[in-house]
Amino acid sequence: MLFNELILAIMKTVNRQRTISSPYHLIRGKKSGQTIQDIGYFGLYPYFGVLPKLDKKDYDQSVQTLFSKGYLLVNDHVIELSKSALEVSVPPSPLNGWKYRGNEALFFSRLSLIVQTLSHVSQQIKTFDPVVNNEEVQKWVKKYLQQIQFREIAVSQAFKNELITTLTNSNVSETHKTILMERLSGFELGGLTWQQIATSKNLHILDVQLMMVEGLHAWMDLIEQTKPSLLIGLMEGIIQPSSLTATAARTEKLFDRGFTIEQVASLRQLKTSTIEDHIVELAMNNPNFNYEPFVFPSLYEEIIAESHRLKSKRLREIKESLPQASYFQIRLALAIKEEQL
Repeated sequence: MLFNELILAIMKTVNRQRTISSPYHLIRGKKSGQTIQDIGYFGLYPYFGVLPKLDKKDYDQSVQTLFSKGYLLVNDHVIELSKSALEVSVPPSPLNGWKYRGNEALFFSRLSLIVQTLSHVSQQIKTFDPVVNNEEVQKWVKKYLQQIQFREIAVSQAFKNELITTLTNSNVSETHKTILMERLSGFELGGLTWQQIATSKNLHILDVQLMMVEGLHAWMDLIEQTKPSLLIGLMEGIIQPSSLTATAARTEKLFDRGFTIEQVASLRQLKTSTIEDHIVELAMNNPNFNYEPFVFPSLYEEIIAESHRLKSKRLREIKESLPQASYFQIRLALAIKEEQL
């Protein structure tokens, strides 16, 4: 998937229901209530936080490209795609941003330093400048290498075999796999820069970076499934233990103890609206969530029916039709409803 295709895939999902900047916040992994809720409303889990360092100027440039291709129509309020854009087939992607939430970078940092270390040890070189400067990663890798007895030739060869086998079997293109390998460093061999890889493949840097993330997600997924004896260790702490954000999980514990919204807000010294965001997130991730303390079943049904009638999940449109419902109640009802409109 190329970067422009990523943006188009998101825009096709939220067409006429969200602003032009909403895909940018999603791709960067912004943990605002709106972005988190949109993930659940529209099933945007794969794309969350896949490029956390995305520059707004680069995003705006891609948006302008979509305008120039006639895919985007001028609308000051929401994304509005043309008929031709809606007919474009976006390629499938192994992205799983909500599952990994940026930890693919940690996985690759560990892998890079291990590969570099094994490469130098195989040449009897004991000292070198580490390709990863993060002290926590260095500490983790040192412990891992000691555990696997990395100085034994058989161990080094086994690690290499697992790396090659799993990457070869990953469900991505050869270009994806090549990008991953070209970013690794070894004895007298430095990993290529983003610009070098982009130039060699006639791609934009953002395309290369996105393909790197796609490759890592597919690779990590295979490692998780097949559990190769050496590589599986690199997955330690990579997968998020909860589908909730950390702050929503803390709120959940207080609700489980019987505290009200106002009491939780006071205890956590947060705004009531922030706690409401957490409740919506809880509803989004828990199919057994009891919404009745917050919205009567009859009102819930009205909200869902109106959303279907309007073919929209825009809060303002639903609120205009149902003034008796608060924005929080509308958001909560939409979070509970699972199928897409």
